[in-house]
Amino acid sequence: MLRFNRLALPAIFVLLLAAGTVQAQGPEFQAPVTQAGIKSGEITLDGVLNEPAWRTAPVITLTQQNPHPGAATPFTTTVRILRGKSHLYFGIVCDDPQPAKIAIHTLQRDADQSSDDNVMIVLDTFGQKKLAYVFQVNAGGAMADGLISPGYHNNNNGSSVDYNWNGYWDAAVKRTATGWTAEISIDTQSLQFNNNAVWGLNISRYVPRDQLTLAWSGINLNASATNLQWEGKLTGTQGLTQGSGFEFDPYVVTEYSDTKHDTASWTGFDLKYNFTPELAGRFTFHTDFSEAQANSQQINASPYARPIPETRAFFLDGANVFTFSHNLGNSFIPFYSRSIGLINGETVPLNEGAKLLGHTDGWTLGLLDAQMAGTDFSSGTNLFAGRAVYNINNNWRVGTLITHGDPTGQSTNTLTSFDSTWSTSTFGGDKNLNLSGWVARSSGSDVPAGTPNGYGLDVEYPNDLWYADVNYNYFGDALNPGLGFIQRPGTKQTNLSVTYQPRPAANSMFDWVRQFFFNGYWEYVTDLDNRVQSNDWGFAPLQFTSQSGWQFNYNFSVNHEVLAAPYPILPAVTIPAGAYNFTTNHVQFGTPSSEPMMFFMSGEWGDIYSGHYHDLVPQISWAAPGGHFTSSLASGAIWVYTPTGNGILRFSQMSIGYSFTPDLTLSTLTQYNNISHNTSENAILQWNIQPDRILYVVWNHGLTLNPNLLQGTQTITGNTVVVKLVWGIY
Repeated sequence: MLRFNRLALPAIFVLLLAAGTVQAQGPEFQAPVTQAGIKSGEITLDGVLNEPAWRTAPVITLTQQNPHPGAATPFTTTVRILRGKSHLYFGIVCDDPQPAKIAIHTLQRDADQSSDDNVMIVLDTFGQKKLAYVFQVNAGGAMADGLISPGYHNNNNGSSVDYNWNGYWDAAVKRTATGWTAEISIDTQSLQFNNNAVWGLNISRYVPRDQLTLAWSGINLNASATNLQWEGKLTGTQGLTQGSGFEFDPYVVTEYSDTKHDTASWTGFDLKYNFTPELAGRFTFHTDFSEAQANSQQINASPYARPIPETRAFFLDGANVFTFSHNLGNSFIPFYSRSIGLINGETVPLNEGAKLLGHTDGWTLGLLDAQMAGTDFSSGTNLFAGRAVYNINNNWRVGTLITHGDPTGQSTNTLTSFDSTWSTSTFGGDKNLNLSGWVARSSGSDVPAGTPNGYGLDVEYPNDLWYADVNYNYFGDALNPGLGFIQRPGTKQTNLSVTYQPRPAANSMFDWVRQFFFNGYWEYVTDLDNRVQSNDWGFAPLQFTSQSGWQFNYNFSVNHEVLAAPYPILPAVTIPAGAYNFTTNHVQFGTPSSEPMMFFMSGEWGDIYSGHYHDLVPQISWAAPGGHFTSSLASGAIWVYTPTGNGILRFSQMSIGYSFTPDLTLSTLTQYNNISHNTSENAILQWNIQPDRILYVVWNHGLTLNPNLLQGTQTITGNTVVVKLVWGIY
């Protein structure tokens, strides 16, 4: 039986119930509406909108959203939408008065396009303003796709996009004398949707050299295309199908390893079946993750661990369904899929896995079951995660998430949790407001004595002039999510952050600045007996982005930290247990990201626990015209001086990529650090023959599954060469 703090549940749900009265403070946002036309005749995906079908399609025009909402702009952008039997088509015309200045930094699939001229399509296929698909293409034809969920959030008035998901779609662009055009075809085979609902839709365009955003819906500085509360409405999607609903993706792998001095081959498959457009089943047999990209090394000078992003395709499909609560960040992740198949940096074979993803009316359902093989350090075991969410209305969702199993197979573990999130874009008329709460309890033979409960509240005001967030979280000392991640169990945590973000008026002495950011935060952590563990204050008295894209930031923090145990911050430097007061300073600046060559510098100095430190991390990136060749080099060092010893951490990271076409790319990542005294390389040649037929050739040398240089062990692998072919049939 679940038992929580007597005040936790009433406080959470009274706050969320009261939220229903907040929306009445301002007029309801009037979402624009458009209709998908019926495709008549074939469309050749070449970036040229010359087929007769495009002439009959409804046309919508994007409007400047940032920096001057509603103002005229020479970057006229029109969008046409058509639907076939199992495809959605978008034809986009992007005018540009200076086409030679169009920025293209990459042609790689799912690469960062934040510095590129690009267009983004956001599809909320259930019209519930909770989950959405994202499809993005830049002016060079590079494609990126991802998922939006309420738990992925940023400070820019919208939700962050998890670009690890891949759907079935294609795009082609064409540079013209007046700008560029794009044709996009989205195969609904890879989508879940409601055929009877009005879909949510937003489309945006970004022009990096002017830091200018155009959008179809939400023409407001407080809006963004990824904030689903500001989405428009798309009709005419009734009748879309998912083809046969069946997909079979067999693969074959051949691997040579100099550690084993042997060549091995094996096969496996993924099986997908869409029972209905709302309900999808997934099954995987002998799942292989050899094509997953290497983890970038992380430098975390804190004694508290950080999670590692998921990159494995099986776990990414429907990942936003399992996202929990709002703004918990790294503090608590009830279902952390990286805990499956990886134990203390060692891989564990996944024999079989099954997943059920469903949406119906106001419900969202996700079920995952995985059977792990036994190894020398773990027993074979079954692992389960289940998520159910009910959307009470377009603002309010409540849900539960349950996990069961111990990844090592040595004990039992169950986590039961509930969460609720309420969001609006009409607070005070046109402001964003998010309220959320959660409770959780763990049980099982591996749960230690103590308090197995946890709960939390968050109030966020993410808007253009003011950003504010306050949250309180209670993590019991016996809250132990076997398939989750918790950073600091046995603590009570209060966090407060406020940022004032003014935009100087035209013709003022600061009109060369696009926006200032003046930030202050407070982090207060105690143990369950209210003994202080952390009491940190931070301030950013000078942070701005210029009109031309230069960035500068200076901030400092005043810290009080208590170490319960000695902390080896570097191999030769161990900080004794005790209480410490210290101050740190941080400065960084960067050149405009729209330029082919970018330079970024970060530096820190000050005290750290009982000693002093300083670091310097320069980074330079260059992209050849057209984005075919990209390169980036970062190299830095951290010097630490303490009464117990001195130490230095040196690290370097270089990435080089070449795209023959947007479908055929070679990417390399080389890393070095003096902690493991190791240079590692990861090279991947990826050929997207079709959206569901991909060839990978991978070379790995000296990799470690643990990218946290200052935490955990650094088990180093030898050389491996992997060839993997996936040949989907549907």
